[in-house]
Amino acid sequence: MSLISIILLLGVIGVLATIGARLIPVYINYYNVRSIMQEVAKSPGIGNKNFSQVFYAIQTRLTINNINSVTEKDISMKTVGNQTTLAVKYTVETPLLGNVDALVHFDYSVHYKNTRNQ
Repeated sequence: MSLISIILLLGVIGVLATIGARLIPVYINYYNVRSIMQEVAKSPGIGNKNFSQVFYAIQTRLTINNINSVTEKDISMKTVGNQTTLAVKYTVETPLLGNVDALVHFDYSVHYKNTRNQ
């Protein structure tokens, strides 16, 4: 392996490491958001709560975990019969290299039994 090959290989490894270092925290936050959504959907009495109360429970957990990428407009709640779907859909923009940014879209939903209208 020549010196130029080694330098190019190290350059590629450096670029990939930089991209990984920028994207890994974004995905860690996404998995934390998923965990929060699942936790809220399984919490006692969640079926009796309206959107404001559910959002407050989610927002409290997001604040504790220092996740600022999810806002109220990113969360939706839809009830059909006795089944409620709680969904989060948001986008994170993170800088990669210089003026190049990564735009990452996330979409996740959980279902739980609605007991409020019964």
